[in-house]
Amino acid sequence: MALIFELRSSNSSDLAFCWPIYREATQPLTEALTQWNEAAQRKLIEQAVGHAGTSILKAENADAGWLQVEETRNAVQLRHLYLAAPMRNRGLGSAFLVWMKERADRKRKDLVLEVMTNNPAQRLYERLGFKPLTTAGNKVTMRY
Repeated sequence: MALIFELRSSNSSDLAFCWPIYREATQPLTEALTQWNEAAQRKLIEQAVGHAGTSILKAENADAGWLQVEETRNAVQLRHLYLAAPMRNRGLGSAFLVWMKERADRKRKDLVLEVMTNNPAQRLYERLGFKPLTTAGNKVTMRY
């Protein structure tokens, strides 16, 4: 199957792209559970965008979203995955996750992610074979 996306490394100028996508996706979920701290959340994303494991997801010749992956000895950890609103519900997130599952399988590692308890994406993860491991506060750790 041909990939419908490509990845490129992020750089500091990508903050202008990544921050609004993160904020639009995360702020309503956060505010439903606790208080949103704009400055702290922005600092978190500034750090993530500068991280070596952060990439911009490209599809249809445009930046479509962003993600951060960290690898340990036993696991591939998906720290962030956010798609721009026009790119959602078109199979891009599913295609990326299937690709990540295959990558983790080839490396004989677990694929692990965290999702907020009220995030509808949790249903997608479950459909793709992720199982809840633990719940702490407002986050569920899932593993494939």
